[in-house]
Amino acid sequence: MPTSLALLFKLIYRPKYALASLRDSAPYLAGALLALAATLLYDYAASGALWVMSQPRGGAAAERLSPLFITLLFSKVIASAAPVGFIALVFAPACLLAASLIDRRTSFGVLLRQEYAGLLSCVFYCWAISHLALTIPAAFLSGAMQANLGAAAGLWAARLGYFVTLVALALHVVLRLSYGGAAGGALLACLSLVVLPLVPSLMHFLSSPMILILVILFLRRYASDLLSSHGARTRFKQNMEMATLNQADATAHYNLGLIYQQRGMNEEATTFFNRAIEIDPEEIDAHYQMGRIARDEGRLPDAIGHFDSVVRLNPAHSQSEVWREIGRAYLQAGQFADAAEALERFLDRRSSDAEGRYHYGLALQGLGREQEAAAEMNGVIESVRTSPPYKYRLEKQWMRDAQSFIAGRTARKRGKGIAE
Repeated sequence: MPTSLALLFKLIYRPKYALASLRDSAPYLAGALLALAATLLYDYAASGALWVMSQPRGGAAAERLSPLFITLLFSKVIASAAPVGFIALVFAPACLLAASLIDRRTSFGVLLRQEYAGLLSCVFYCWAISHLALTIPAAFLSGAMQANLGAAAGLWAARLGYFVTLVALALHVVLRLSYGGAAGGALLACLSLVVLPLVPSLMHFLSSPMILILVILFLRRYASDLLSSHGARTRFKQNMEMATLNQADATAHYNLGLIYQQRGMNEEATTFFNRAIEIDPEEIDAHYQMGRIARDEGRLPDAIGHFDSVVRLNPAHSQSEVWREIGRAYLQAGQFADAAEALERFLDRRSSDAEGRYHYGLALQGLGREQEAAAEMNGVIESVRTSPPYKYRLEKQWMRDAQSFIAGRTARKRGKGIAE
């Protein structure tokens, strides 16, 4: 529990570090308890009950142990548990759904199985700290809020704004969305908060033991499937960390680096990839992933160096995708002739690849071959439109980008016509 509390308060001054730690450890039970306690404390502070309870009165202890007080306290706990249950059952899945709509790389079902536990833990902690941060202001303004709806609305807006900001950061850290995509996903998910006021009524409905047992039995299997996936990945990571104790095992270091890379933790991934290459200079997969990381970080000479090592060892590595990666690196460097040459080699082997064709079109445009570039972009659009459903989802992004390219080219031509 001390570690859980430390991560909670690190959300204030080191939010990305705290969210990354929560994503990896996924303490959803501790997060649920903290969210419940924070909600209860905030509600008491906002109602002014903290000031009343702090005042000495005769027989106060006996009153607080009375059956009426215990009944009221139980009702308050049930009411505070409503948003916690809502986060687990509605809001966290809504975040994953919004992410799948914004970033088409992964379907909602896959995200739900792979990222639910980690994201749920992050959202619980975001909810808890957004309430705790405003508990003291709520206590001081409790009287004003009861007399002035503007004060209550201002405090509610501040709490919601802090929560949404943290959730957007969580989507960026956990799901590796861009900051803009993460903000859009958080705002879309917040549409589900419209039904939050109705949840307390449902919680009172579930206070019937028989109904509650039936709901738990119905949801148990689904919850077990969602949470066990994260547990399996955590155990796999622990096994890989144990395997890296053998300093001569290049494969174990590569696999652990791959786990960190998939989590967006490129610094840690680079460390393990470098160690794999030190153990085995011909560890081709480590060179390939190091090249991709270097390209994404703008270290283009390093990227080209790693990709050259891959080509030297196996020119057809990863179904020849290494040539596409080389082309992209040269494209970023503005070396359009080299980019076109590398992408032509890739397309000779995989002519229907939408991503490769899109980047080849950009290279052609950079060389001033506008007509050929437009033809390539039209080819991308047609290729994606006629692809099978599973492939369409993966490549739809390149169709949209190609359509934007064609629309921009058409607008430029019209602009020139008007100028003439």
